[in-house]
Amino acid sequence: MTARSGSPEPARRVPSSARTVRTAAAAAGWTLLYVASKVCYAVEGRLGVTGGPAVPRSRYQEYGPGEVSPAQWANAGLGMAVAALLLAAALPAAARANRWLLLVPLGAVVLTTAVGAVVMLGRALVTDSGGAVFGGYCAVWAGLVGAVLLDYRRRTAPPG
Repeated sequence: MTARSGSPEPARRVPSSARTVRTAAAAAGWTLLYVASKVCYAVEGRLGVTGGPAVPRSRYQEYGPGEVSPAQWANAGLGMAVAALLLAAALPAAARANRWLLLVPLGAVVLTTAVGAVVMLGRALVTDSGGAVFGGYCAVWAGLVGAVLLDYRRRTAPPG
């Protein structure tokens, strides 16, 4: 509460620092590697991801004619949205927005990439299907997005 008005103090907002911008840019750049992989696979009409497990031919039967490329393009688009989200978290204007508008989707990305890392690395250890490279990629990705989330959370923390 402020002494004059008796109203609550505004939430503490910490401006973006050079570290914040570097972390967000690194996470977005790492995400763009995923996007590039998905674009290549979309152009080739293939399932999978660079460094991921080998996709058996039977998986293609789950898709109708011409559906593989659009699915990969959709994944590339989702990756672009994640990259934009990561960069948005570093903007000074993001610190003035309702913090949950970015914390929830950032948390979802951390969770998704962390689960991807565990599944891919675990699968690679238990089977010979491959995927360890993409699992390692996902582990780094989860760490980078987690760093962005923690920095954003710190910058937008309510007072007290």
